Amino acid sequence: MPTGAQTGPDRGSPLQILGGATSPAAQLARAITARTLDEVQGERLTGRSIGLEGALLRLGPHATSLNEIGCIRAVAIGKAAVGMARAVGEALGGRLDLGLAVTKLGAGEAVEGFTVLEAAHPTPDATSLSAGIAVADAVAGSRPGDLTLCLLSGGASALAELPAEGMSLEELSHLTTALLRSGAPIGELNAVRGCLSRLKCGGLARLAAPAQVVCLVLSDVLGNPLEVIGSGPCVDAAPDRRAARDVLHKRGLWDACPPSVRACLEQAPGAASAPVEARHVIVGDIDTAIRAASEAARGLGLRPLVVTNRLQGPADEAGRLLGALALELRDAASGGGHDCLILGGETTVTVRGSGLGGRCQVAAAVAAQALRGTEGISVLAAGTDGTDGPTDAAGGLIDGRTALLAEEQGLDLERYLSESDSYHWLQGAGGLIRTGPTHSNVNDLHLVVATRRR
Repeated sequence: MPTGAQTGPDRGSPLQILGGATSPAAQLARAITARTLDEVQGERLTGRSIGLEGALLRLGPHATSLNEIGCIRAVAIGKAAVGMARAVGEALGGRLDLGLAVTKLGAGEAVEGFTVLEAAHPTPDATSLSAGIAVADAVAGSRPGDLTLCLLSGGASALAELPAEGMSLEELSHLTTALLRSGAPIGELNAVRGCLSRLKCGGLARLAAPAQVVCLVLSDVLGNPLEVIGSGPCVDAAPDRRAARDVLHKRGLWDACPPSVRACLEQAPGAASAPVEARHVIVGDIDTAIRAASEAARGLGLRPLVVTNRLQGPADEAGRLLGALALELRDAASGGGHDCLILGGETTVTVRGSGLGGRCQVAAAVAAQALRGTEGISVLAAGTDGTDGPTDAAGGLIDGRTALLAEEQGLDLERYLSESDSYHWLQGAGGLIRTGPTHSNVNDLHLVVATRRR
């Protein structure tokens, strides 16, 4: 078995969503989500973008003759690394010379032709450093005519790391934790991390030179900015130290940064690096999930409406919005209008207490208060990667009974939110949902479902 791999469940078995509310509306939301997660698996989406047709290798819209390619290496990094690696391994078979996949702790599975490593997320640790060294070694020694495939998905920034000169892994870990707790969105977080790493901002592609580099991307960033996804390991973009300093000042973290971080971010730009030449192919994103959710809803006899693919901002505000939309939807569904709302995006949470939770759990808990005592409506908020914050839950699935159940347990939502502990509030109210690793990561899915009153 490849190093670090774990044998996972049969990938042919349907994904199960455990826990959460059980009303008819909630059951519909659960079914939509299960079908959506199946459609956005990294293996499925990557398999659609790569194929061998005789001696012609197809990578998205690009095609290259295998006769013109020397050594082929594939490096997969991210929460969807296992699925993406499996698709490439199946497509290339024995033509793949080297394969390495780095995924989140607990998500590793054996993949033929690949060494599979597990590393820490969202804060890098020694496993991330080991993975970063393995990535650098995997792409080293390339020759002209070789091909390096980078299979990139969300989580890559933490999973494989090589700190910049003068930076320690411990310092980088502490800074990452501080940024996460401050509520910094992924763009701000990666603006800082990109300046403090040798793999980011085109670093991986430079290490792979002079090989041809093609990066297949499963995007977890709204709008698909290539320099932000995974901190742009194959993007020709110089680290923007000024932007990184601005983020740290904005979040009130600059003065607490260790001297090595400030020194790295204050140094003058060095000599221009060799230009990065890499092609990128987006294999899936939040719009992929939204289309899948819409089709799943229609297949269940619902009339879905896509509200937005850019839900952002504080998670508690998103929860209030979801609650208000749910109450409006109940009346619309009864009048023959839409009975399913779909929202995609990624909110943020500023951690103020020592509790446990994630942005989807916060949104679901706040929505539960708005739905207290109602019937026929449900709200689901979940990460498509199967994890929400540093928890074992994907998010929350609530209905009108959820807040009542919490009250019966003596759980005061405001107190739990003040302690950043949405996880235990939802757990006590029966609102947590778990999927296990989904081998995908395309932002968060939010559903509002109403059953028609007769």
